[in-house]
Amino acid sequence: MKNFLVGFYYSLPVQLFLLHWRRYQVLLIIWYILFAVVNGTFLKSFGAYSLFLSPEYLGEVNPLSAAMVGVSLGIFIMSWNITTFILHGKHLRFLATTANPFLKYCINNAIIPILFLTFYFTKAISFNRYQQLYSTPDVAWLVAGFTIGLFTSIIIAFAYFFGADKSIYRNVASVIDTANKKYIITSKKTKLPPEKKEMR
Repeated sequence: MKNFLVGFYYSLPVQLFLLHWRRYQVLLIIWYILFAVVNGTFLKSFGAYSLFLSPEYLGEVNPLSAAMVGVSLGIFIMSWNITTFILHGKHLRFLATTANPFLKYCINNAIIPILFLTFYFTKAISFNRYQQLYSTPDVAWLVAGFTIGLFTSIIIAFAYFFGADKSIYRNVASVIDTANKKYIITSKKTKLPPEKKEMR
């Protein structure tokens, strides 16, 4: 049991989650605002929570309006992953040796987005079922619209990054090979300074 708990604590998702708290708390304020708005504790007098939980488009609450919110949150989640990947990538050099490192990073960096989406779905279903008095099929359509919008934006983002990654590597492959050879020669002559690690 102890080995499991130690392994769990030092797993990449948990260490990334803790790294966000240790280094860049300012970025977590955005997540806090989203949680607070959906919970109805921030901008409640303006009805901000209802814009998230029961969004309108052209005067109607329907799967299309829910899909727009899903697309927006998908873009935000991908922006979060890109930003933190740029900030924390230097601590995760081993990912560069794997296929699709950004995809693996996003999977391991999913704790906060998954917590938020679970919280959002719980609130949205409860709000639409018991306050808006929508029927179960209507609520299911709204959830489906949101989910389709969310995954559509994430899939488009990954398709772009996978294509860009391949084209960038094709264009700069010779430059990378030359730099690697120079690095090997230099590292043999000069000892590198000890590395300060933020993660184990």
